[in-house]
Amino acid sequence: MKFEINNSEWEIKTVDEAVINNEMKNDYTLGITIYKKQEILLLENQVNIIKTLKHELVHVWLWEYGHNQHEKEFNYEDVCEIVTCSNDFINEIVEKYKQVM
Repeated sequence: MKFEINNSEWEIKTVDEAVINNEMKNDYTLGITIYKKQEILLLENQVNIIKTLKHELVHVWLWEYGHNQHEKEFNYEDVCEIVTCSNDFINEIVEKYKQVM
């Protein structure tokens, strides 16, 4: 499934464990955001796939709106602002994803 955010097109793919493990080199990753390819990979057949999707969409939102996730620690107010600003985007994409599952 493809979606747009901040004039960028991203794609959500449901993949098997071998693909996830190839990207992350571990056995416990449920989802991954690949910024260079503008993709979200979700492990198929997991119990909490929607929760995992929401988690990965937060990474996408932060990336697309210029919040460096590797050099900054977010304080309580930052987290509240991120949730407020990203909530509608995340819910819209999740609903679209549910329709194509």
